[in-house]
Amino acid sequence: MALALLMEASIGFTQVRIPRLVSDGMVLQRGVPIRIWGWAGIGEDVTVSFDGTKATTQATSDGHWSVSLEPRKPGGPYNMEIDGINHIEIRNVMVGDVWVCSGQSNMELTMERVKEKYADVIAHAENKEIRQFVIPLRYDFHETHDNVAVGKWEAANPTSVLSFSAVAYFFALEVYKQYHVPVGLINNAVGGSPAEAWLSAEALKDFPEAEATEARFASDAYRDSITAADKAAEAKFYAQPGSVYNTMVAPLANYTVKGILWYQGESDTSRAKEYQQLLPALIFDWRRTWRQITLPFVYVQLPNFGPVKDEPGESQWAELREAQRLTLSQPLTAMAVTIDLGESNDLHPSDKEDVAKRLFLAAEHIAYEKANVMYSGPLFHSIRIRHGRAHLSFDEAESGLIVKGGGELHGFEIAGPDEHYVKAQAMIEGKTVVVWSDKVPHPMAIRYAWADNPAGANLANRDILFNDGLPASPFEAVKK
Repeated sequence: MALALLMEASIGFTQVRIPRLVSDGMVLQRGVPIRIWGWAGIGEDVTVSFDGTKATTQATSDGHWSVSLEPRKPGGPYNMEIDGINHIEIRNVMVGDVWVCSGQSNMELTMERVKEKYADVIAHAENKEIRQFVIPLRYDFHETHDNVAVGKWEAANPTSVLSFSAVAYFFALEVYKQYHVPVGLINNAVGGSPAEAWLSAEALKDFPEAEATEARFASDAYRDSITAADKAAEAKFYAQPGSVYNTMVAPLANYTVKGILWYQGESDTSRAKEYQQLLPALIFDWRRTWRQITLPFVYVQLPNFGPVKDEPGESQWAELREAQRLTLSQPLTAMAVTIDLGESNDLHPSDKEDVAKRLFLAAEHIAYEKANVMYSGPLFHSIRIRHGRAHLSFDEAESGLIVKGGGELHGFEIAGPDEHYVKAQAMIEGKTVVVWSDKVPHPMAIRYAWADNPAGANLANRDILFNDGLPASPFEAVKK
């Protein structure tokens, strides 16, 4: 009996296993080598067969194995077979584009939450080539995980689509409509999560205060002080530095993807200066995680939110948007401006379709390398002061600038050496904007759309086809 149990345990140990992401219905990234990986007994031969080709390897001394399959064109469905001491068959595999959809609640927000607004879209959501895998919410400060806890690939239909991220689903529709390829969405967003929750222990070393916080929450004594019944205290763990990287990012590292969609920042509005370092650090950290140094990173700038104020003032939301704008200095990044798509009284605006369309335009530029596509509104480039007026030039304004909706240009503020901002007049001159105020004879700084809710800000670029382009990003410009 004991021998039988020993043999059974041995066989169990040497069974070939695969991660949950590598499962029925998965979407593999087209056009690049495909990584398939898992675990087996030490030295065990493992063979992966897929679409007429085979790759064989041996499990390493720590029980891991991986193979690299030749790049594939989009298509499917296929079956994949994995053989070692046991046999695994993975069915209904597609090859297309895979996007990781991350951030906080506005990315997490499901089609269920907006089903009244998009009832017709949901009713026609039958598409076996658009699929989602939801990464479950977990945290672990101690150990980097190599697998997710639960989850499965689901194709879109009028029932399943209700659990899809709304932004991600509308983005997938755009990709499918333009490129006619299967689209896989890996949804790992966490409502209320700050940027540092998504950083690895290695990346946190550059942020001593966050690293110290991570160490405190990682201590067994601190965890033991939180009772299981105290749900509010338990929830705090998900919002701490490094909390979800080990469980919701690291397990995805071997899965080759097309790019990252990121919608986050609401939890960091009180510390925009730190965010200006955190977001670039996160981009670098994730590219290192995926071993894709050119991994495209497309993100949403915070929308308008809160009451409209008539006079210039300070704004934490505007400061955070500025940190997001400055992150565009990182290579292969693009940003969707949404200051006209928010809602004054709802942190979770319902218009996810237009947000997704702007994300798609940005993705076309950096991930699909589509030339001559208007992918961004005007982005501040430089300031020049002449005769008491500020002359501003912009990138992404090749086709010219317009006042969206017509009329006068609004949303500009101007300050002199005293740094006191007042409302400014502004007008478009060709591809530049001239800003001035009789109250400020010696201008030194300009702000645009600098408010939590910059209602009325109406600078945009000119679309050569439709004459109604994309909104300009808020910015602050100071003459050096």
